[in-house]
Amino acid sequence: MQDRQALFASRLEAFVPVAWDQIPDFGLYMDQVITFVERQCKGLFMEGERVFTPAMVNNYVKFGLVGRPEGKKYGREQLAQLLMICVLKQAASAEGLKTLLKPPEGETLQTHYQHFCSTETKLFSALGEALPFPSPMTCAVQGAAYLFLLNALLAKEPEPKPEDKPDTKKDASTDRNAGAGKTGEAENGKAKR
Repeated sequence: MQDRQALFASRLEAFVPVAWDQIPDFGLYMDQVITFVERQCKGLFMEGERVFTPAMVNNYVKFGLVGRPEGKKYGREQLAQLLMICVLKQAASAEGLKTLLKPPEGETLQTHYQHFCSTETKLFSALGEALPFPSPMTCAVQGAAYLFLLNALLAKEPEPKPEDKPDTKKDASTDRNAGAGKTGEAENGKAKR
């Protein structure tokens, strides 16, 4: 197990995300997209593991995670989105991916992608240095803890509860009792102070 961790650590430390300027801007057809993304991300996956399929890419477009291709060609922005998805899909749901892929207000996709690459490089390097973990259980629990944190950060704010409607029966009894010097609270055993 230590040998596998050492091998993976070296792959993480050697991983360099493709720079924005190195992403093709002339448009790629689907088979070229799959080849491009798999070449860029293959160091992160186990040998023989399929990184992307045409069906996956089509679904990402359908879900609004990736911009629609122009004339069946995917440009730099779509490829950058797919490169981010390649990593982020390991941790986030489709709804979570929508949030993570959307650049913050006032930021371009290019800047967002560059920030993603910087974060990816820093964290992958730190993980490579932290290995070996004592057991797969340690890795799983740490991964679960980060997933819990991610879900908490991506959770939508709860909708405010609608204000309670006034109880007209209670209001009527309060009005009747008010004339007699009593309130609804006094009837319930709560003295008014």
